[in-house]
Amino acid sequence: MKPIFIITIMLHSILTLNAQEFLIDMSSNVTNQEVTVKPGTYKFSMTHVDVSKQYKISAIKENMVINQLETPEGYQALRVLANPNITREIGTFDVLKGEQLSITIEVFNITRPGGVRTETKVSTFKYIYKTKPRGKWQTTFGFNFIHLGNNNTFFSKSVDSIYVITEGTNQNKYDFHPTLMFTWLKNNNDEFNVGFSGGLGYDLEKSLSVFLGGSLIYNQNITLTLGIAFHNQKKLNSNYEEGDIIKENLTFEQLHGDFIRINPFISLSFRLDKNPFK
Repeated sequence: MKPIFIITIMLHSILTLNAQEFLIDMSSNVTNQEVTVKPGTYKFSMTHVDVSKQYKISAIKENMVINQLETPEGYQALRVLANPNITREIGTFDVLKGEQLSITIEVFNITRPGGVRTETKVSTFKYIYKTKPRGKWQTTFGFNFIHLGNNNTFFSKSVDSIYVITEGTNQNKYDFHPTLMFTWLKNNNDEFNVGFSGGLGYDLEKSLSVFLGGSLIYNQNITLTLGIAFHNQKKLNSNYEEGDIIKENLTFEQLHGDFIRINPFISLSFRLDKNPFK
């Protein structure tokens, strides 16, 4: 026997021994139940099994479907009729974060009228065991303020019938963007949470901006985000330099062009039921 196979068997045995056990009571009136569990290894069994009935079991975990298991024909001939409330193991499964295990048990009465075996379904038990997802995406609507670095603008200054490209006195230090933000939150009920955020915004001139940063979230409703923004910013066209002499009075749009810049931003956003900017 290969060593790797032996190690695999030993690991499986250890996990099975440490598995938490769930017993599904087949005599219970509760036929549907949903249980939230922690990630781990779980062993499932049926208890109070009536050997006069037939049981068909299916177990589905995430996208993995375990073939339907059918009680063998000889199950009623295992000399257990003196104890009708027996326990039968269903299986042991690993349930990881964000996974859901659904166990469905169909119960049939078995009759043989005229020697013909007939199955009649009498009940169905469905139990769902799921873990909490790692986290969730939260959508907020906010107001992002981009700090404008190197925000120099120019104009054509008239000097003795000529024009000189001269730096202006631009007082704008921040650019305002209404923004749709998306934040990844871990699953917990803390008053304050941290997360990673991304967003899309438009300034008042309908220029698209992209935001990335870290967020501090208060009660999953108010989000403060710091990060970097990729956005359009006016800059002197490469055809000109400060101090150039030109023969005509050029407008602001003629002197400047749009360039993608990276600048820091700060954002305050709120979780709302609908987009307030529609």
